[in-house]
Amino acid sequence: MPYYIRCVDEDTWLTESRSITTWRALEKLAEQLLPSSPLKLPVKPKLFTKEETSTWTNLFFKIRDYKPSSPIDLAGFYLAANVVDLEKLAAALNVKPEEAAIYVKSLDKPLMMAAAEEALQAVRHSYEFKHQVVLVKGRV
Repeated sequence: MPYYIRCVDEDTWLTESRSITTWRALEKLAEQLLPSSPLKLPVKPKLFTKEETSTWTNLFFKIRDYKPSSPIDLAGFYLAANVVDLEKLAAALNVKPEEAAIYVKSLDKPLMMAAAEEALQAVRHSYEFKHQVVLVKGRV
């Protein structure tokens, strides 16, 4: 099921629909790149502050300059182009398959750039217009 960030006040979407794994990968990458300022997407309606907007802006530029690297060689986990054996990777990383999927997506810089830009625009919309936004299940 895809998720998107919705403006509560305007009852409209502010981002593309993306898998929850993609949104969680963005949060995980934010943890990694800004450990002192953990960012979370709003699971309840939220009005963002100036400081939070600034932090999301910082994250966007950190992701832009980010050079993905993995401590393990992922080549052996690919079954086909863009198809990763998540069970095998999860076993190698000693995590659950869902966490392995988040790990793989967090290494996909173009995907993370797109998700970060959309999230930032939603956060800016919330701050500038004083509208509440929320991450919701939704449209395909």
